[in-house]
Amino acid sequence: MEFDLFKNQVRFKIALELIDVDEGLSIMEMNKRLKEISQATLYRHVNSMIDDDLLKIVGINRIGKVEEKLYALNTQAYKISEENWQAATYNDKVKFVSYFFMYILQNYKNYYENNSSNQSQDESTFSMVKLNLTDSNFNNFQTELNHLMEKYHTMAKEEDGKDRTISLVIIP
Repeated sequence: MEFDLFKNQVRFKIALELIDVDEGLSIMEMNKRLKEISQATLYRHVNSMIDDDLLKIVGINRIGKVEEKLYALNTQAYKISEENWQAATYNDKVKFVSYFFMYILQNYKNYYENNSSNQSQDESTFSMVKLNLTDSNFNNFQTELNHLMEKYHTMAKEEDGKDRTISLVIIP
């Protein structure tokens, strides 16, 4: 299991640009967004990320006789089985949790930039609470929380619905 998802800053910047861009971006589009990274460096890192199964090709744009591949995050590569999580070292887990928080931070940045330009009210929330629970009550809490999240995750998409990111970190 490869927990070190982004081996350096360039890979991390590429991944941040591709968050929530299901239709993918071409190297040229990434180069416009990541002006400080040369096109050759982008190609090299994108190819390495494909080899590591972190990116996937989601389409091809034809511009005259030239074909441009469109790249997106391979979100399947970021899913960790319970078995792999249990087998991971402390350092592996810290790296993965760090990337999780960077993902959340990038999502908030995108939300805030869109929200501030629309002059709409900020609807984001943040809360933290310590609960004093027995092991049994803690397991019940996690089960109920999982059922609640699954209920809303599997609901049919509503025409006037918006994508909303809910993230949780439980430290037992």
